[in-house]
Amino acid sequence: METLIKPTVRGQITIPKEVREKLKIDQNTRLRIYVEGNKIVLEPVSPLDLLFQELEAEARERGLTREDLEKELSAVRERLVKKLYG
Repeated sequence: METLIKPTVRGQITIPKEVREKLKIDQNTRLRIYVEGNKIVLEPVSPLDLLFQELEAEARERGLTREDLEKELSAVRERLVKKLYG
């Protein structure tokens, strides 16, 4: 699927409907943008990626060691499993 688009004066572009539908992109979807060679790449970011970024920032801010982080993650995983599966 190939479509030509043109940026607005402010550099904005519209993602064609067919592409949005194929990738399930809506107004709440976060996109990562980067340059790869001479291409602009947009890719949807999963909610888990966003959560990971927040957790990473908090761990750094709190100065958690690897062991601290593993204990914390284990405890959270256990609570989540109990909540979801009883």
